[in-house]
Amino acid sequence: MKKILALFLAGTVLPAWGGIYIYGTRIIYPAQKKEITVQLMNEGNRSALVQSWIDDGDTDLPPEKIQVPFVMTPPVAKVSGGSGQQLKIKLLPNTLPKDRESLFFLNVLDIPPNSADSEGKNIIKFAMQNRIKFIYRPQGIAGVDKNSFTQLNIRNSGGGITIKNNSANWITIPELSGKAKLNKETMLLAPWSEKNAEHFCYCELLQCYAH
Repeated sequence: MKKILALFLAGTVLPAWGGIYIYGTRIIYPAQKKEITVQLMNEGNRSALVQSWIDDGDTDLPPEKIQVPFVMTPPVAKVSGGSGQQLKIKLLPNTLPKDRESLFFLNVLDIPPNSADSEGKNIIKFAMQNRIKFIYRPQGIAGVDKNSFTQLNIRNSGGGITIKNNSANWITIPELSGKAKLNKETMLLAPWSEKNAEHFCYCELLQCYAH
């Protein structure tokens, strides 16, 4: 997921820049690993200042006030255009559940640099924030695969259906379709939780993709 953040407003808009990208759509941290690395890439031709942090789902807290059982280095880095940057993430002593996955989010804020062409000019400067799922997986918990669908219990419920996740994994359902119906938002199911999907009938459900 990406957000565009306006840093300050005046008169002119800066040209677009390539920006920082995270390799992968989600990050898995296996409990047996002492450290993992995440690769960033600056696909633009200008340097960028990058701030990275992990949150537990509370987007209202500033990075310096977030408390999670991980430490990441470097939290701030300058990445040259066309170059990469590795983030090293270590697990700290914690009380995370050992019988299920825990969900966090990795945030990467890309702040474009000032340029000589913009000196003395009024500009709008933007920062782009990438935010992807960061999942801690305890030892003994299997990964999510195509067989994870068998761990979902689907039943009729009033004017829709209820989907129950009978596994220790966080399950993402990006597509749920029936007769000319398609869910508009990705459904995210916590371990051993359930959610309702309105305007569906189990007998009409044709496709349900889980990962």
